[in-house]
Amino acid sequence: MFCLATGAVIFVVAIVYIVLDTIMRSLKVCNITDKYVFINGWLSRAKQLDKLGFYVFAGCLTKEGAKSVTESCSSRVTTVELDIRRLWALLNNAGVLGRCAPAEMCSREDIQEALSVNLLGPIDVTRHFLPLIRKVKGRIVITTSMGARVAILPIPYTVSKYGLNGFSDRLRREVWRQGIKVSIVEPGAFRTQILIIDKCVQEVQEVYDKHSPDIQATYGGPKLMNMVRNVLSSTKSGALEDLRLVVNANVHAITSRFPRTRYRPGWDAVWFYNPVTYLSDSLADLVLGPAA
Repeated sequence: MFCLATGAVIFVVAIVYIVLDTIMRSLKVCNITDKYVFINGWLSRAKQLDKLGFYVFAGCLTKEGAKSVTESCSSRVTTVELDIRRLWALLNNAGVLGRCAPAEMCSREDIQEALSVNLLGPIDVTRHFLPLIRKVKGRIVITTSMGARVAILPIPYTVSKYGLNGFSDRLRREVWRQGIKVSIVEPGAFRTQILIIDKCVQEVQEVYDKHSPDIQATYGGPKLMNMVRNVLSSTKSGALEDLRLVVNANVHAITSRFPRTRYRPGWDAVWFYNPVTYLSDSLADLVLGPAA
C-alpha cells in the first residue's frame, strides 16, 4: 500500500513538473520589435528572426552571402557595420569541418584553422559584445555540436568544438549573476554546406601524399580514402534536411523568458549521441566503433 501511494505521488509530481516546465518554456519575452540580434554564421536564422520582428544584424563571410540575406529579408535585417545600443542577443553559429584526416596527418595549421573559426572567433565576438548584452541583461546563444560531446568527427573539428563547449559552460556560470542567460545548442547531423564529401576526401588525399611511406603504409591510401568517404556519406545520408529544428531552438533561446541552458535538435542528438555520453568509455567505443 505504501509503495502504491509513493508511486502515485511520484507520478503526480512528474506530471506537474512537465506541465509547469512546458508552460514556462512557452512564455515569450516582451517587446521583441525593440530588440536587436547579432548573428555570426548560418544565416537562415536571420530570416526566421526577421519574421518574428527582431532587428537582425547578420555577419556574412562573403558578398554573395550578404546579397542573399538582403534579398530574402526585410529592411529590419542589415549586413553593414553596427552601432548597437540595445543589443538583446548574440547568436554564434559560424563553423568549419576542418581536414578529415587522422590526427597524425593533421598539421598544426590544420588544427589552428579550425580553432580560429570554431573556437577563437566565437570567443572574440562574445567578448566584444558582452558589455552591450550586459546593459540589457540579454542572451548569448552558442552553437556547438553533438560532436562536442562525443568525439565522432575529425580532430580539428572535435578539438575546437569541445573547447567551445567548455567556454560556453564556464561563461554561463560567470554571467548568470549579471542577468545574462547563456544557451548552448548541440545539433545532431543536419545537411549544411559544411560537409562537401568530394572536397573532404581530396583534402585527405593531398595530405596523405605528403607523408612518408611508413605512415602511408600504416593507413593505406585506398583504404583510408574509402573509409573517409563511407563515414562522411553515412553521416550525410542520415542527416536531416529540415533545419527548422535548429532554427526553432535558437529562436526559443532568444525569445523565451525561461530559455534552456542546452538544446539538442535532431533525433540522433536526443536518442543516440546524448545517451552514449552516459556510457563508460569502453562501452561507448564498442557502440561507436573505430574512428576513420
